[in-house]
Amino acid sequence: MTHPASPALTFTRVRRTYPGQTQPALNDLTLSVPRGSRTGIIGRSGAGKSTLVRLISGLEHPDAGQIHLRGEPLTPATRAAHQARTGLVFQHFNLLAQRTALHNVTLPLELRGVPRARREALAREQLRLVGLGGLEDRYPAQLSGGQKQRVGIARALVTDPDLLLADEATSALDPETSAGILKLLLDLQRERDLTLLIVTHQLEVVRAATTHVAVLDRGQLAEYGETGAVLRNPRHEVTRALLDAHRPQVPLATHETLRHLTLPDLGAGTLASLSRQGARIVQAEAHPLGVDVWLAVPHGGHLTVPDTAVSGVSA
Repeated sequence: MTHPASPALTFTRVRRTYPGQTQPALNDLTLSVPRGSRTGIIGRSGAGKSTLVRLISGLEHPDAGQIHLRGEPLTPATRAAHQARTGLVFQHFNLLAQRTALHNVTLPLELRGVPRARREALAREQLRLVGLGGLEDRYPAQLSGGQKQRVGIARALVTDPDLLLADEATSALDPETSAGILKLLLDLQRERDLTLLIVTHQLEVVRAATTHVAVLDRGQLAEYGETGAVLRNPRHEVTRALLDAHRPQVPLATHETLRHLTLPDLGAGTLASLSRQGARIVQAEAHPLGVDVWLAVPHGGHLTVPDTAVSGVSA
């Protein structure tokens, strides 16, 4: 029996090499994803993110090493059972054009032999929960990008999974729509006590939405930990490079350095507190969990921030 405290997912020395390639897509990867966490998987193009998703979803198999889901090994014999409890949200929606929103959502249940009346009732409920009640009979061509992604989320959840993989689920959307989809995923994760794995190249998504982050580099795990700790004190050069790529190019006084924070808000109280500490805002962008802020702060000064803030330092 699976122990309730066991990780949702573990990779143990996993290697995957594609035919014709000399460099493994994943190389000796060891990673443990806590149950109920929101874990971000980030890295440069070619780091191995997509391969990791295909292995978790059972679409491919490792050449070496072991993958455990819910404390049990993922093997050809157990793949179907694990797939039934794993939802996948795609970057480009992967909806069937000839099916309505309702019948796109019912597809996983059809494949499991669920009776029509039952599967349609479940699909209607999922569409309602993702904000698409009343749009069940529309075809994908009649839906916006955000609505298509909501159909994809409803389809991923209709089998009642406990693990949800979001593979670049917001990168094909405009910023406002992306924020709405991200907020929906976070709300659903909390309400259903899901383990959410967010594969992305967008550092702002990791900062806004995750509790843990794994940084991949050339198929290996470069860095892993709680999101706040990794972003405050990145130890690997790849993590530092990803953070620096987002740093604004602004003039600083000789006594200033840049600091990156995610704050709950920029209300009068927060602004007054920052001002008293000699910090000035040089860039701010809203996201679903607050405001992403770059500050110019005095060298060596201790900056007091709200407990809910996630912070990172860049020289």
